[in-house]
Amino acid sequence: MSTNQIKLAISLVTFNGVKYLPFCLNSLAKQTFQDFFLLIVDNCSQDRTVGYLKENFPQIKLVEHQQNIGFAKAHNQGISWTDSQYVMLLNQDVILEEDYLEKALDYLDNHADIAVLGGKTKVWDFYNNFKTNFIDSIGLKVYKNHRVVDIGQGEPDQSQYDQIQEVFGISGSLPIYRRTALEQVKIQFKSALQHQEYFDEDFFSYKEDVDLSFRLRLAGLKSVYFPDAVAYHDRSVKRARQLNDKATRQSRKAKDAVVKAYSYKNHLLLLLKNEFFINFLKYFPFILLYELKKLVFILLFERTSLNGIGLFLQQKSKILKKRGYIIKHIRKIGADDLAQWYR
Repeated sequence: MSTNQIKLAISLVTFNGVKYLPFCLNSLAKQTFQDFFLLIVDNCSQDRTVGYLKENFPQIKLVEHQQNIGFAKAHNQGISWTDSQYVMLLNQDVILEEDYLEKALDYLDNHADIAVLGGKTKVWDFYNNFKTNFIDSIGLKVYKNHRVVDIGQGEPDQSQYDQIQEVFGISGSLPIYRRTALEQVKIQFKSALQHQEYFDEDFFSYKEDVDLSFRLRLAGLKSVYFPDAVAYHDRSVKRARQLNDKATRQSRKAKDAVVKAYSYKNHLLLLLKNEFFINFLKYFPFILLYELKKLVFILLFERTSLNGIGLFLQQKSKILKKRGYIIKHIRKIGADDLAQWYR
């Protein structure tokens, strides 16, 4: 699927997101920068997402899957099936200020050393259609215990994050990657199909953006927060917990169990896959305390998350193979270079 070397390809993965699409797509239509190609990959939505797109946006390239193949694999398709200088991943519950793309791409054009850029993302109160002044994310940071969080999340925006800065990584809700950087950190084993993974498809969903951030760091590439580009994010996973409909709550509760199990599993996978052994030893007391606290909480209140341990053990050997690939083909920095990002 060629996009004739346009400047920007946007990969939008949809899943039961029909309520968001009028707002998300309208914010794209209003962008002052329009030299982009939009590819939508639908992960077997059960609402009217596909019908809505076909009826209202027949000009947009839409790929329909008959099953949910996961966030990671769907975006890998979006990246592989396009050809552009930059690639933007876009969540369905995000809206952009009209000059977001223009400002972000202009900065990237003038700073060739940046691998991925993220703007200032604030909280969008979707149910009241209100752009709040609270921060959703300005990037990712990693603690010594290897817990990864969104910088500034929940804080009121009081201009404390108005300076351009390098960060450990960028949240997966709307990063813009330089395609050459993605090609540097993809995992590709020799096979008949030459299958390549930008996002790790063993993660399926959750924390795949953190895993990619680690690989970019290991390759010695820069992730930058650029505050002049502003967007808003509803974080539908969290917002859904506020719904009052009984059936919705029950469905949400069941989904939460899957989300938490995958999140727990993927956290363990990314440590095994990306961390230097010497750093693991250096920060072992911090990591152990954090993991023990988490395990006690799970045993007391969230036992379904223990399923994540079983999933981790099932995927362990495959992840170790990917670790070997990273060490041989991707890793360009030393343990201390990575550890400087731990807070």
